[in-house]
Amino acid sequence: MLKRTLTVSSAHHGAVQPYSDEIMAESKLKLQELARVDKDRMMLEEIRNTYESYIYKIKNQLIDKEEEIGAISTEEQREALLKSAAEAEDWMYDEGYDAGLETYTNKYEELSAPAEKVFFRLKEISARANAISDLNKKLGKVVALMTKWETTMPQVTEEERADVLAKVEDVRKWISEKTEAQAAADPTSDPVFTSDEVPLQTTEVQKVVSKLSRKPKPVPKKEEKKNETESEGGDGTDTEDLDGEATPDDKKDSEDSSEEPASEDSSEKPASEDSSEKPASEEEGDEL
Repeated sequence: MLKRTLTVSSAHHGAVQPYSDEIMAESKLKLQELARVDKDRMMLEEIRNTYESYIYKIKNQLIDKEEEIGAISTEEQREALLKSAAEAEDWMYDEGYDAGLETYTNKYEELSAPAEKVFFRLKEISARANAISDLNKKLGKVVALMTKWETTMPQVTEEERADVLAKVEDVRKWISEKTEAQAAADPTSDPVFTSDEVPLQTTEVQKVVSKLSRKPKPVPKKEEKKNETESEGGDGTDTEDLDGEATPDDKKDSEDSSEEPASEDSSEKPASEDSSEKPASEEEGDEL
């Protein structure tokens, strides 16, 4: 059977014609532009809502947490926040009605930057206390672990445990110094240290403890088995002469021993069996 290659051609009739390459490229550009405009519109709506919400956040925080914010801010700072919130609200319903995405983004940064400093100081009061509490608990666990390792991890030397405990004391010293410095600092300025810095202080301690925990245990020494054959018999010269024949005295002794009751022989245990038993404490020591 012969195979032939078919040539296919297309033809279009009527007013509806397929897109040319130029028209297809132009259509794609239009779709991309429409997608960009739609995205910008949604982003503008989002930033407008965020901007308006932050205005009310400033006002509400200054009212609801007046005492707490008063402890970490000056009167001038609070008045400046209220003024900026009022001005932002007036601008939003006037000039901001037709403002674009870039303008709203810049206005939001101007409004939030000074307010975030105050709100951050307020948040850090409790966050630092919680972080220090968690850190002290972790340090306590490390100290308890070193005490436990004295008996459960004999491969960890006293010097290695002392090195870990020294690092723990360094962290505790850091906590004490930073806490005292923060207490002496101006509460209306930036904090001396933040809650994010606190957990990082145990990084070195955790590395050392992790390394020591993988230290292999020492191989227990195996006790050599005693030669039990030495305790079972003598040299044989008492019962046999040099030629291997029993002497008269030996024969007499053997006759006398044969007349003894069998019960006495069965009641006596060989010395080798008694010597093979070991105390439980020795067996535990071999296992370590």
